[in-house]
Amino acid sequence: MRTRGLPRAGVIPPDNSLVPRGLAIANAAVPSIAVIPLLQHQGPPALCLVRPGDHVREGMLIGKADGPLSANVHSSIPGLVLEVPSIELPGGTRSDAVVIELGGEFDRSGKPRLTRSWESLSRLDLLGRIQAAGIVGLGGSLIPTHLKLATAPGAGVGLCVANGVDSEPSLSADDALMRLKAVEIAEAMRMCGKLLVAQRLVLAIGENQDDLVASFERIFREKGVACDIVVVPSRYPYGHEELVMASVDGSPAAGPHESRGKVINVATLHAIYEAVALDKPMIERVLTVTGGAVAAPRNLKVRIGTLVGDLFEECGGFSRPPAKIVVGGPMRGSAVPSPDTPVTKGTAGVVAFSRAEARPRVAYPCIRCGNCVEACPWGLVPMRLHKLVQQGEADRAMEEGLARCTECGCCAFACPSNIPLVVSLREGKKAAGRGAHV
Repeated sequence: MRTRGLPRAGVIPPDNSLVPRGLAIANAAVPSIAVIPLLQHQGPPALCLVRPGDHVREGMLIGKADGPLSANVHSSIPGLVLEVPSIELPGGTRSDAVVIELGGEFDRSGKPRLTRSWESLSRLDLLGRIQAAGIVGLGGSLIPTHLKLATAPGAGVGLCVANGVDSEPSLSADDALMRLKAVEIAEAMRMCGKLLVAQRLVLAIGENQDDLVASFERIFREKGVACDIVVVPSRYPYGHEELVMASVDGSPAAGPHESRGKVINVATLHAIYEAVALDKPMIERVLTVTGGAVAAPRNLKVRIGTLVGDLFEECGGFSRPPAKIVVGGPMRGSAVPSPDTPVTKGTAGVVAFSRAEARPRVAYPCIRCGNCVEACPWGLVPMRLHKLVQQGEADRAMEEGLARCTECGCCAFACPSNIPLVVSLREGKKAAGRGAHV
């Protein structure tokens, strides 16, 4: 085990998850209606394979990947296809979605699972199972995972990192998975090591999770996995791939990390294990339901397509009226107008803010304190970029580094004047992309 500081910046937002670490993951009820979007990945939506009136089985392929950055989509419940409407996803993107009414027998749930041997499989067969299951990066990238694990014949990578660092404050689903599914995660690391021909395996966890070190060391010994454990400071956004890689190998955070190795989120590793060893497609995931308006916040295992409103009912409903519902985390999540928004593969959490938490902040003029510069993990000068965007010079802002901004929200969090920096920088990137001024 090695403890490393990270290269720069970041912030420490309050952890308002209200979910005690170590609390067991609960199984959310199977939804009576599942709304399953055909766009749950980078790239174009999957091609719809069903029509209204069709009967589907649990785990059946209902959307076929359309291109290299697209991914297969499967039915999370058995039942009848009611319609295939266009819906709005968090962030404003639109996608067709398959609406399924629950009915019929389950092919998997409640039945014994046979573990398949995988050691004798070729790398091509392993990738095929992962691709068929429709697995994407669950840490936020949504890139089809088989692409990330594919290497040229005879080639390999120097480093494969399992990322267990919390991606957002208040979200603890990855932590809960590592406590409950450590053996499966370790086995998936073996699979990825074989696929990538990795010279070194590393598990990265936050310092607030150091009680996990002993159990993972024991599991790695039992499985014969040569894997280092690196404990990094629990600062946001240090769960980001580039920062995790920088903390492990000591390289600059701003440079591309793909050439140095691969970083794979622990939730993605668990999905890889289920796809390869259990022949299970990506039809559910573990996520955090939290916020000051939620009666009993907790981590749930949820079927893809479950409506957000149903998750709050699983957590005892609302203790007070919610002022805002956010899909994702409190720093980078997207507010949604309705609890009828469905859970997708990329939904790591759902937050219902109370009125006190969501109280709007009044913006004041910049006082030139430099907090935004100190907080930015990418070495940018957010206030300078903000001013360029406001002056209609989005292209110049791109030249000065705006393209490197990940919209992590550190600058806005650190700003004592409450200037909406992230909103401005996001609009600047959109303006530069369309060749117009804000």
